[in-house]
Amino acid sequence: MRLEGKTAVITGSAHGIGRATAERFAREGAAVVVADINQELGQRVADRIRKDGGRAAFVETDISDHAQVDAMVEFACSQFGRIDILHNNAYTLGAGRVGELSTDDWQRTIDVCLTGYWYSTKVALGVMVPNGGGVIINTASVAALAADYTLAAYSAAKAGVINLTRVTAIDYARKGIRCNAICPGPIWTHSEKAFQEVPDEMSKALLHAVPMGRLGRPEEVANLALFLASDESSFVTGSHCLIDGGLFAQTGMPSLSGAGAEW
Repeated sequence: MRLEGKTAVITGSAHGIGRATAERFAREGAAVVVADINQELGQRVADRIRKDGGRAAFVETDISDHAQVDAMVEFACSQFGRIDILHNNAYTLGAGRVGELSTDDWQRTIDVCLTGYWYSTKVALGVMVPNGGGVIINTASVAALAADYTLAAYSAAKAGVINLTRVTAIDYARKGIRCNAICPGPIWTHSEKAFQEVPDEMSKALLHAVPMGRLGRPEEVANLALFLASDESSFVTGSHCLIDGGLFAQTGMPSLSGAGAEW
């Protein structure tokens, strides 16, 4: 098992990518701290991991609250004695055109998706560095690399996450710390279930935009996170890894020859 003897803290792990990653890491031998603001769902994930023979504990955490992040790290150390992997994955999504986005939505998105990642990293480093090393994985987004309509706060925060990843990587490379970011495209999580309710033409446009013609699965992102968390990626740091079904490989221009993805 690739993570035998390791302890992983995963924020936003009550559902979606975080849940899939927690379950994948546990199957690979890691003790997992499930951290989320949703107590009911988060506890359910931890219970399921234990029922399947893994090690897990839940801690209610809002990563925009520094005191709760401190408590999360203390909890992980008290439960499992160490932290080897931190996966910053929690997020929130305030939407609106730049001139219409509320101050509260902007600030909440930045507090969770950027400042929360920085502070969680800061506190976890205080445990990892004395222990001789560790791995930090940040969930960024394809929205960090190009713009999406009405997602100013989210895109700005996720772009910041990529450079936070790079700076963390170079600041701590010689302390045995590796830090990388994952940039998912559209992934089928609980929040994308609303996809079923949008007009057919819109859902078809979304699927058409992805060269693979489908949404990604949380388990596919978890597999990438596992690679980055394991020793198999021992020379990988400061990178951002796209997992988007080819979405970012295209310019967005229509086919000038008439040929497209379907053939």
